[in-house]
Amino acid sequence: MKDGTKKKALILENSHQTLRSLQAMLEEAGFEAFGTWSGHEALELLKSGTFDVLLVDDYLPDLYVGDFLERVGRLPVQPWIVVMHGSKPKPGKLRHYEALGACVVVDKHNAAKVRQAVSYCSGDEPLARIN
Repeated sequence: MKDGTKKKALILENSHQTLRSLQAMLEEAGFEAFGTWSGHEALELLKSGTFDVLLVDDYLPDLYVGDFLERVGRLPVQPWIVVMHGSKPKPGKLRHYEALGACVVVDKHNAAKVRQAVSYCSGDEPLARIN
């Protein structure tokens, strides 16, 4: 990171394998990466610590992602939010995620795009647009 301190990322992902892969990728990029599959646990972690970036899967097993993002929006400290999806979301969903505070929506199976999105949202890499 620019000033030598590690930024913190929280990954909310329902696939254990994808979660581990994302954690490793972010740690390699210089982040301190934490992960969970539970929306409720993620909310508690967000309340108890400061995270710079939140990566959230568009499907959560224990909480509707829209409800989760609304709750995150009510927290006193707001992380940058990257919504990850497994298939191309409909334009209405993209607008919905944006209205709920998402910085960007990205394909979770494209590690390069996820890393680019995290860098963009955390201010390390100014980009005009993430495709």
